[in-house]
Amino acid sequence: MSAAGGCRCWLCEVPAELDPRELNLVWQVQEHGWSVVAVAEEPELPGWAYTVGLRHLSGGPEACMFGLRGRDMHAWLNAVGQQVRSGQPLRSGQVRLGVLDGFPVAVRPVHPSWYADLFGFALGFYREPAPMTQLIWPDRQGRFPWQRGAGERCRTHQPWLWLPKDDHPPGLWTRLVDLATSPFPDTAIDELVVGSKRVISGEARIVGIVHTHDGRWEFHDGEPAAGEIDLVHLRHLVSDHPHIRDFADLPPGHAARQEPDGNWSRFPLPR
Repeated sequence: MSAAGGCRCWLCEVPAELDPRELNLVWQVQEHGWSVVAVAEEPELPGWAYTVGLRHLSGGPEACMFGLRGRDMHAWLNAVGQQVRSGQPLRSGQVRLGVLDGFPVAVRPVHPSWYADLFGFALGFYREPAPMTQLIWPDRQGRFPWQRGAGERCRTHQPWLWLPKDDHPPGLWTRLVDLATSPFPDTAIDELVVGSKRVISGEARIVGIVHTHDGRWEFHDGEPAAGEIDLVHLRHLVSDHPHIRDFADLPPGHAARQEPDGNWSRFPLPR
């Protein structure tokens, strides 16, 4: 594509300033025809990867994958880029071979409501939403996420991006923006906080929150007891217990607890 054909990407209309990572992306697209952007897996969040440049190369959509090892998704998306360059365009509804070793991938369109959450570099590069397709992998028995009996990892590590975000079943992927930044102004989302072991394991709901005088956060399933607490990343608790966001304004030296009637009370801690 070219600027005359309506493309306003960073190759067709070069920006005045780009940071080092953006410059590297532009170089990759110039040299190879596309670049692969990978978002690293975290303890509570599967990773994903996507192409930038296939639309400029061929006029077709970009491609993304979710929930597998970053270096593997990088290699598989490069394989897709080679296919596109050789005249095998991506089309929604395909079951495509030659990407995963020994397994097909299904090609589905990505609804635009997901673009801002997941594909920031593509939005920047094109200065507008560019069509994106999702390459969906099956479990070891060849079953896709929507098929009966599909494996848990296959189902949970891949969002159903062909659905509008508001229609997607509530869960990790619909809370992605919430997990990117901390609701607690004095604690980073990846910082370690105190939690009861039953809360951390998912056996119990958080019913007690403490913001200590020195600024630490603690999350309990009841009265804390010696030996029943541990450290956990805040992101894990925000993901599994989104109601704790309502207490991010709790001042240091204060606590909150859920009363038997279900309401919450706030109170100062003793000195």
